[in-house]
Amino acid sequence: MKRWGKRVTALCLTAGMVMLTGCSAAQPEKAADTTTTAATGDTAAPATEKGAAENTDAAGQEVSFRYEWWGGSATHEAYTNLQAAYKELHPEVTIEPEYSAFDGYQEKVVTQLAGGTVADLFHIDAPWMMEWVGRGDYFTDLYQQDILDYSSIGKELLDQYCVFDGKLLAVPMGVQCSGMLLNTVAAEKYGLKIDHQLTWEEIIELGKELHEKDPDAYFFSADHGHVLNALLAMIKQRTGGQVINDDFTIAFTKEDLLYVYNLIKQAYESGVFEPMGEADLYYGSSTPNPKWINGEEIACLVWNSEFTKVDDLLEGKDEATMILWPTIGEGAKQGSSQIRPTYLVGLSNSSKVPDTALTYLNWQLNDPEAAKILGSVRAVPTTEAQQKAAVENGVLRQPVIDALDEAYGNVQARDNGPSQNSELRDTLTDEFSKVAYGMATPEEAVESTFTALEEVLQRIKK
Repeated sequence: MKRWGKRVTALCLTAGMVMLTGCSAAQPEKAADTTTTAATGDTAAPATEKGAAENTDAAGQEVSFRYEWWGGSATHEAYTNLQAAYKELHPEVTIEPEYSAFDGYQEKVVTQLAGGTVADLFHIDAPWMMEWVGRGDYFTDLYQQDILDYSSIGKELLDQYCVFDGKLLAVPMGVQCSGMLLNTVAAEKYGLKIDHQLTWEEIIELGKELHEKDPDAYFFSADHGHVLNALLAMIKQRTGGQVINDDFTIAFTKEDLLYVYNLIKQAYESGVFEPMGEADLYYGSSTPNPKWINGEEIACLVWNSEFTKVDDLLEGKDEATMILWPTIGEGAKQGSSQIRPTYLVGLSNSSKVPDTALTYLNWQLNDPEAAKILGSVRAVPTTEAQQKAAVENGVLRQPVIDALDEAYGNVQARDNGPSQNSELRDTLTDEFSKVAYGMATPEEAVESTFTALEEVLQRIKK
């Protein structure tokens, strides 16, 4: 892969940024609000300090450790199978699984961290790290060990999400990037040749051409979530920084926002975007949209981890490919692609068997067989050996890896904390929806947006 040259560019673009990740990734899986052990299905009780102390890390002796994660049924099954496979290789090691739904998982682990009862290894959503690190000394510094091999993980991914005060406190086990999923068969049917990253101006022209040929066809499947992500990406490309500053002030100008609102207006009026009311019927997952399935939409904005399930919905597999997320073109001050871990794993510094836990984690992170078992439940593996194994065994398709490789050279600044605020994002959605539905001109919407955002910012910064 051509990974490191592109990653150097990515590092330059993102250097010096706040250690908080954006939350616009694909939503975490949901599951029943129970915490269970995979082996028995019984309610899992936290290991007591006495139980933990009785473990031994001596080679060849029986030892156990706890592993905690969130997810849906597919994730639970994959991790259960993964740990069973490891048990066959190391019968002396018992992994005590603890899993639950994403809803409530953060609160549960925060309580465990404070009480000293967190599992030896535990999953972390990247946006939580800054807060958790600030609450106390809970993590083992992985720079101070020689068991876990993280050498093939991009340095910038570690620096941006896992390194705090010079300590490596977690490792990313999956990674995903934003991109434009393109139905190549449908594009050819309408005579559209697309083989490069598009500017939004080019998309407007191509979309007009498409919609004139077939009034039932649209360039984009775009619910309000897709449009919000496009809006945020365009603003950040214009400013070169954030949407909201760290001091809770607006980081863009009215001119910046007017540029975006005018593009949104053109996109809806010319049939580039499917009408929002129709697209929102499939909000959260544009893939079941009949227009996409029937080839009446050319593209959708997705995370590359969604590629396989989206492509599978088309008449024949391998009809889709991925290209870079659209750019504003000349004048862009940063790239357009978002890259983020799907989850991190940390080692508790209160673990009684750190060597055993890290030996297992090293296998999960690097072994090709582990990649086959996990499949795509956590997007793209972060190590090259596992990426290769996943493609060779049909777990992932090559465009998924290619999209990530390209995105590293087109990376956009991660969202800081204020820019992730859900109330601010809801406000922006309400305001651009006025333009999408023709309820306000772009100029009117700019004024009302600034007024609404400033009211929210005054409230949340207190």
